[in-house]
Amino acid sequence: MNDAFKSLDREKQNRILDAGFQEFAEKGYKQASTNQIAKAAGIGKGTLFYYFKNKQSLFHDLIEEAFNIADETYLSQINFEETDFFERLRESSELKMEVYRKQEHALTFMAQVFMHMNEYKLPERLLEKRKQAEEIWGSVLTKNIDFSKFRDDIPQEKTFNYIRWTIEGYRMELEQRIKLQGLSALSNVKLEPYYEEFYDHLDTLKMIYYKEEFR
Repeated sequence: MNDAFKSLDREKQNRILDAGFQEFAEKGYKQASTNQIAKAAGIGKGTLFYYFKNKQSLFHDLIEEAFNIADETYLSQINFEETDFFERLRESSELKMEVYRKQEHALTFMAQVFMHMNEYKLPERLLEKRKQAEEIWGSVLTKNIDFSKFRDDIPQEKTFNYIRWTIEGYRMELEQRIKLQGLSALSNVKLEPYYEEFYDHLDTLKMIYYKEEFR
């Protein structure tokens, strides 16, 4: 983002960013229209390209802004004082839902980007931000966790891998279910039922892998 954009008042910045998030999330990169983004933001197309050099530059800046939003409102707010593995996952999921309600367009856009990441050639700065975000998310599953609650008859490494594979498999299945609805579907999806479904899976995993007194 250039200095001219950064000098705008925050309300106008957010209006432009939200218009971009929504358009790219609903239509994908190729079909997204910069004319529609400018119209939704209440500015001329020339003004849009005064702030952002071209469509690709706008797209990359939106990804960077979405990463910043995710870090400031979600990743940096995760409670690492909670030592129960499944409660940590539940709390982080609830936090994500809370952030989604406030930053729907940004998080929907980011979800679309991650689902179609192999289609984009991103600059190094964004690949580094992605790596950092994934490292933080990885620490959610391990940092300051009380592993004594897990069953002793299954090796800890196997237990952790089984849970991780289950969660990752569920995430991939969920992505496929949403993809089958088409590129524009995610912005219209009510996520609450999916979170409830996820919590139910967590309860089942807890029954399987925790010692009886901690279930």
